[in-house]
Amino acid sequence: MRGVLFAISGGFFLTLQSVANANISSAIGTWQAATLTQLTGFIVALLIMLLVRDRTYREMRHVKPLYLSGGAFAALILFSNMTAVHTLGVTLTISLFLIAQLALALVIDVRGWFGMVRRRLNVTQLVGVAMMVAGVVLLKW
Repeated sequence: MRGVLFAISGGFFLTLQSVANANISSAIGTWQAATLTQLTGFIVALLIMLLVRDRTYREMRHVKPLYLSGGAFAALILFSNMTAVHTLGVTLTISLFLIAQLALALVIDVRGWFGMVRRRLNVTQLVGVAMMVAGVVLLKW
């Protein structure tokens, strides 16, 4: 249940962040907004880490270089998201982002990329993705 609550919270925060970032980028520019968002995210994460007194940060030096790309991806995600919100609106942007995430997640699960356990793809998963795509078509229509 805890995972479900965090997933739902993450979805809410992603949507709120998309709207805030689009507004910020209108005022100061997209890359400037991405920089500001990354900076404030770093500060909040650092403060939370210090408040909970989590000392595992010392293990950061053992993180594989491939996985350090996550922060670089975040900058590209922010840019893509802000640009899409300005062009498509919030609903369509988030819908397409979710479909893209789900499609890549299925590929990662099936292929076992990045050290993930390989999982079999089943028909219901494909139907679910198809239904999401159909939902976006209906939203756009």
